[in-house]
Amino acid sequence: MRSRPLPVMLLLALMASPTFAHATRTVDEVVAEVRRATEPYRDIARARADGFVQISGMEARHGYHFINVNSPVLTATGMATGQLELARPPMLLYVERDSVWRLVGVEYALPAAPVPNPLPGASWHWHEASCHYRDYQELPARRGPDCPPRHPQSGEPFVLWHPAFAVAHVWAWHENPDGVFAEENRALAAYGGSPPRPHGHRAPRSEPELAYSQFTHRFAGGVLLLLAAVIAWESRHRRPRPWSWVSSVLWILFGLYLIPTSDPESWPAGPGRFVDIFTDSLVLQHKALAMVPIAFGVVGILRSAGVIERVRRTVLVPVLAVLAGVSLFVHFHDGHFHLDAIYVQHAAMGATAVGAGVMLFLARHTPRGEALMRWAWPGFLALLGLILLVYVEM
Repeated sequence: MRSRPLPVMLLLALMASPTFAHATRTVDEVVAEVRRATEPYRDIARARADGFVQISGMEARHGYHFINVNSPVLTATGMATGQLELARPPMLLYVERDSVWRLVGVEYALPAAPVPNPLPGASWHWHEASCHYRDYQELPARRGPDCPPRHPQSGEPFVLWHPAFAVAHVWAWHENPDGVFAEENRALAAYGGSPPRPHGHRAPRSEPELAYSQFTHRFAGGVLLLLAAVIAWESRHRRPRPWSWVSSVLWILFGLYLIPTSDPESWPAGPGRFVDIFTDSLVLQHKALAMVPIAFGVVGILRSAGVIERVRRTVLVPVLAVLAGVSLFVHFHDGHFHLDAIYVQHAAMGATAVGAGVMLFLARHTPRGEALMRWAWPGFLALLGLILLVYVEM
C-alpha cells in the first residue's frame, strides 16, 4: 500500500462520547491532571515515539498540533469505552524556536459541546468541516469529495477531510492572559505563524501520511491473521452452511474496506473522480488488489454452494494470489525503483503471496494435496499477516 493520508476515521476517533471518564474537576485539578499525563511529552521525541504526529503548521496563538495516531488514536481518547479521558488528550500543542520544541498545552475534540461541561468555565469552540493539505493549509468543505485535489495556492495534494467538531484547549504548560481554557493564547504571539508554501515548492510526505500508511498495513495484517485462523478452523471439519461461508464473507468485507481506505483521497471517499483511478498507477494497483479478496470470497461462496467445481476454484485462487504477489514487486511509491526498506517489505509480501499461489498449484498434483492445502494455505496467510503486522513506514 502507498503512503497515504490520515483519513476521517482517525479524526472521528478524536470525538468520543461527549463525556469524561470522571466527575467534573476544579480548574486547578484539571491543570494538575493534564500536567501529570503530559509531563513526559515536554520532550517531543518521547511524544513522537508514543505515536503523536504533526498535523498542522505553526498556527498563530495556537502552536503546532500533534495528534496521537498510535493504534490509532482509539486508545488515546478512550474510544473503546465510549469516554474521553482527561488524562489522555488526543492532541498536544507545541511551539518551536531554533529547533527547540516546547509543549504549551493540549486540545480535546468532541462532536458537540458536552453538557455538563467537564472543563469548569471552559468555552467549547466550533471548528468548521475542513480539507487539509500536505503543507498543513486548510480549506472549508462540507464533504471530502468537495475538496480540491490540490490546494489552489500551494499546489500541495489533499491529505484529509474532517467534519465539524467542538474543541477546547487547556494551556497547562504556558501561561495564558485570557485564562487556562481560552481559545487562543496571546502569549504565543511572538512565535508568529507558518507562512504559506509557495506554489511549486513540493513538501515531503507529511507525518499523518506516513502514520496512516503504517496503520493500514498493520490493520490488513491483523485481518489476514484472523482469516488464517478462521480458514484453519473451517478446514478441520466440513462445515455446513452458513458456517462454511465465514471466511468467504470476511474476504469480501476486507476487500470492500480496502477500496475506500487504501487511497482515501481518491474515489469514492475523497475529491478524486472515478476516472482519475486510471491515471495514477498506484491508486489503480490498490483498487485492483482490493478486488482480490473480494474474488476469493465470491469464489468461496460459489464453491460452498456447489455452483462451481473444485478444480475451477483451485485454478482461480492461486492465479490471483500469484498475480497479486508479482504486482508487489513493482510497487514503487515515487514511480521508479528504489532498493530501500519499504521496497524490501513489499517484496517480502509479494514473495509470500507468490509462494502461496505456487503451493496451491502444486497441491493439485500430489496425493495428499487436500491435506497440504488445509494447512499450508492458512499458514502462508498467517506469514503474510505477520509481515504486514510489523510493517514500518519510513
